[in-house]
Amino acid sequence: MENVTIKDVAKYAQVSIATVSRVLNDNYPVSKETKEKVLKAMNDLNFKPNSIARSLKSNITHLIGVVLPDISNSFFMEIIKGIDSILSKEEYSLILSYTDENFEKELNVLKRLSQKRVDAIILASSNIDNEYLDDLIKENIPVVLIDRKIKNSNVDVIVSDDFGSSYMLTKYLIEMGHEDICIVNGNLNVSTGIERYEGFKAAMMDYNIEIKDEFVLNGYYSWEKAYEEVKKLIVDKKKIPSAIFAANNRMAEGTMLVLKENNLKIPDDVSLVTFEEIENQKLIEPKLTCIKQNALLMGKKAGQMILERIKNKETNPKEIVVVSDLIINGSVKKIN
Repeated sequence: MENVTIKDVAKYAQVSIATVSRVLNDNYPVSKETKEKVLKAMNDLNFKPNSIARSLKSNITHLIGVVLPDISNSFFMEIIKGIDSILSKEEYSLILSYTDENFEKELNVLKRLSQKRVDAIILASSNIDNEYLDDLIKENIPVVLIDRKIKNSNVDVIVSDDFGSSYMLTKYLIEMGHEDICIVNGNLNVSTGIERYEGFKAAMMDYNIEIKDEFVLNGYYSWEKAYEEVKKLIVDKKKIPSAIFAANNRMAEGTMLVLKENNLKIPDDVSLVTFEEIENQKLIEPKLTCIKQNALLMGKKAGQMILERIKNKETNPKEIVVVSDLIINGSVKKIN
């Protein structure tokens, strides 16, 4: 039977249309026996409720917007898995969008999600000064920030310890004897890029090591941009640092390609470390020393916080910092 309506279900179950509506919306008490009759009728007739019409009435869509800079990055894919593992149990569906670190695109995505009347948004913003967040709050749309902070935001935040982890990774290079250290920075318009660079600078300063201008590159969290910047340094300027710190996994991959093309071996010729494990870590030798973030846990925490915020919009916002690990592999040469 095609295009089954509430009227058809009511007739089959021998109840009123209002009773079927009450069972569907679960907003008025219905006896257990009557409810079972209605549910059986729906099943027998293969009745599928119009979720759009129901959402218009209830003002609940069971849609959560997830806005990330790069959904092809394994780190963000793990975050998505974590979010979905929590929200799917509560029958929420995710609308995934990526911004490619483009703030104008991000604003357009957020506006479209608002128009779709999503119940909440999980956001990794491409700009630390995202003032549109205030508009979402005024529209009563709960927001949880993940991986990246926004200035003066009054919303829930889940991040890694970017400053402390970057300091720890730089300190490891220094303790292995490296001083000519090049950093390939991420997007310096976002908190992760800023804090990782600040952690690097703090460690270099504490050990009285000069940061050479030519060894500060901007990879903008892009595989291609990192490749271009490192290639300019090594091929055009003919400057070879003893170690390179890539501020994320995609930029580490771009860096590795430049080294391979120029017959520079890791770690014999250049040591390489990265913030976050590269996707094919198990397939390369040597494996890269890295900061390993717990992306899956971050995603799960975001899912839990969104559910809490939907249920209670009045509670004070929280900030959760998820601890990362320093994973030491064979990509750093000890210098005497």
